[in-house]
Amino acid sequence: MTVSTATVETAPDTSEAATSDLPTTLPVKTCIAWGLGTVAVAALFNSVNVLLLRYVVDYAGISAALAGGLIAASKLYDAFIDPVVGAASDRTRSSMGRRRPFLLAGGILLAIAALALFNIPAGGGTLSVTFFVIALLVYATGYAMFSVPYMAMPAEMTSSFHERSRLISFRVSAVAVASLLAVFVGPELMSLAGGGRPGHTVLSVFLAVVVLCASLACFIGTRSAAFHFSPAVKASWSEKIRSLAGNRPFIILLLVKLLQLMALAVTQAAMPFLFQRVLKLGDAKMGIYFLVFYGTMILVQPIWVRLAKLRGKRNIYMAGTLLYGAIYLSWYFVGADEPLSMVYLRAVALGGMGGAVLLFGQSLLPDTMEWDYRRTGMRREGMLAAVYTLVEKLAYALGAALTGIVLGQTGYIQNAAGQAQPASAITAIYWLASFIPFAFLVCSIFALSFYDLDEKKFAQAEKDG
Repeated sequence: MTVSTATVETAPDTSEAATSDLPTTLPVKTCIAWGLGTVAVAALFNSVNVLLLRYVVDYAGISAALAGGLIAASKLYDAFIDPVVGAASDRTRSSMGRRRPFLLAGGILLAIAALALFNIPAGGGTLSVTFFVIALLVYATGYAMFSVPYMAMPAEMTSSFHERSRLISFRVSAVAVASLLAVFVGPELMSLAGGGRPGHTVLSVFLAVVVLCASLACFIGTRSAAFHFSPAVKASWSEKIRSLAGNRPFIILLLVKLLQLMALAVTQAAMPFLFQRVLKLGDAKMGIYFLVFYGTMILVQPIWVRLAKLRGKRNIYMAGTLLYGAIYLSWYFVGADEPLSMVYLRAVALGGMGGAVLLFGQSLLPDTMEWDYRRTGMRREGMLAAVYTLVEKLAYALGAALTGIVLGQTGYIQNAAGQAQPASAITAIYWLASFIPFAFLVCSIFALSFYDLDEKKFAQAEKDG
C-alpha cells in the first residue's frame, strides 16, 4: 500500500478490521438490514422531493420562488452540519461501532421532520415561512445524523470491489421500496383522507412511522457488521481538504452525482405538476406511475450487477445514463390525450435505466473511499460520506430551487390547485420534465468519461504496495 504524507500526518492504521481482513462476501441478512436503513431516509426524501414544493405552494400559500429559494438556502446549514457529523463518526469509539449510534438519533429527528414539513400553517405569511424554515433545519440535521455515517459503512463492511456493488444493490432496492411507500402508498392514503391539507397530515404520520421502524431495523440488523477504529488524524481542516482534493476519482464522482441528482431533482419536483397540469391525472394515477417505476428498478438490480462484472461499472453506468436521459426527452411530446399505457411504459423504461444510474453512482462511493485509504493510510470514510451527502442534498436543493424559480418566472399561480395556468407556465413544466434533465445527464456522462478507478487499478495498487 502506498501512503502519502505530503500534506497530512497520520498514525499507523491499527484498525480492528484492516482492509485485507474484511469479509469479501456478506451474509444476505446483513445486506438486507443495512439496505433497510435507506428506507428511513428515502421514504421521507422522496416525499419531500416529489410532494413538498407543490404542498408548500398550493396548500401553505408560500410563493414558488420563495419556497424554492428557502430549500436551496437551507443547504448552507448542510455545509456546516454534514462535515461535523462525518468527523464525529470517524472519531467515535463504541462497542456498537463508529457509525451505528448515529442511526438512532438521526431516525428520531427525521420522524419529527416528517410531521413538521407536511403540517406547515396555511396563509403564506410570516408564521408559515418561519415554521417551514425550522422544519427544513430539523430535516437537514436528522438527514446528516443518519445518512453520513450510514453511507460510510459499506467501505468498512467488505473489501471486495464487486461485493460493494452487490451490497449497494440492496440499498437501491430499498430506495425503490421506500419510494413506493412515499409516492404510491402515501398518495393513496392522502386520497383516502380527502386530499388537501388533511391528506398531507395523514401522509406525515405514515412517513414518521416508516422512518422510525426502518432506522431501528437497520440499527439492530447491522450489529454484527464489520467496523474498525483508526487513530485521529493530526492535521488542520485545510490540510485534510487538500489531501481529499488529491483523490481524483472521488472529485469526479462528486461532479457526476451533482449533475445527475440535479436532473433527478428537477424531474421529481416537476412530475406532480406534469401529471396535474398537463396529463390531467390525479395523485392516484401518479402513484401507480411510481409503483411501476420503482417496481421495475427493484427487478433489474441483479441484471445490472451481472453486467457490471462483465463490462465494467463505468461503461454500463455511462450507457444507462444516456438511455435514461433520452427517455426523459419523450415527456416533451405528451399531452392530455396521452394514452395511460404510454405513461406507464415510460415508467418501465425510466425505472430500468434509473436502476443503473442509482446503483453505479452509489457503488462507486465506497470504491473511492478504499482508494483514499490506499493513498493516505487514513480511515476517514465519514468525512468522504459527509462531502458526498452534502453534494447529494445540494443537488436536490438546487434542482427544487430551479423548478420553483422557473415556474415562478413563467407565471405559475400559487395556492391555486384547481385554477388554469398560463401557457408560459405549462411550457416551463414541459421543459423541466424533458430537456433540462437531459442536458444535466449528458454533462454527467462527459464528466464520467474521466473516471478511471476500476478493478485493474486496485489490483495494480495492491501489487505496487
